[in-house]
Parts: sequence; C-alpha cells; structure tokens
Amino acid sequence: MSDTAGIDFATYIEGHLARRGWEVSDLAARAGLSPSVIHRWRKGYRPNLDNARLVAKALGVPILEVLLAAGQLTPDEAGATVAAPSPIAELTNAELLRELERRLARTEDTG
Repeated sequence: MSDTAGIDFATYIEGHLARRGWEVSDLAARAGLSPSVIHRWRKGYRPNLDNARLVAKALGVPILEVLLAAGQLTPDEAGATVAAPSPIAELTNAELLRELERRLARTEDTG
C-alpha cells in the first residue's frame, strides 16, 4: 500500500477509473455529479468537501483518503496513512486493457 501524499488528484481519479473500468460518466453518475466537474479535477482542480464526500461514497473509500489525495489535508493533519490506487504498472492485464480502451475511445471522441 502506498500513501496518497505526493500524487495529484487527477492521478488518484485516473487510478480509480482504471481499476474499475469506469468512464468519467460512470463516476459522475455514481457520485451524482456533472461529468464536467470530474473533468475539471483531471485538469488540476480539487474537489470541495461536499464533492469529496460524494466521490468517497461512489468509490467506496474513506473520505479521509479522498481529502488526502486532493491535497485538502496532509497526512500529518489526518493523523493517518491511507491507501491510494495501485500505479498503472501494478494493474492486471485486463485492467490495463480496459484503461487503454477507455483512453483510445476518449481520443477518438475528441480527435
């Protein structure tokens, strides 16, 4: 398990999408958010507390993990270490293929 400190929120979100084989729209629907909100996070913005709660519930992870990944809390402030999604190198072949398909589909949609 790794600590979320030092990763950006976009990487955190991408990791969860890849592990689950989800699109942005899947996370948005499960969290009750607009896909544009999640796209902003992928560009470097951070979620507010209310949105962090929604994402934590949608992902089935502790809110503390989301707040740490978003840089809203430091590990010292949280007094805990929480797990982050595995780096892409640790994905299974099936998970990696789903992520590649997702990215290719996104490229085709914008290209």
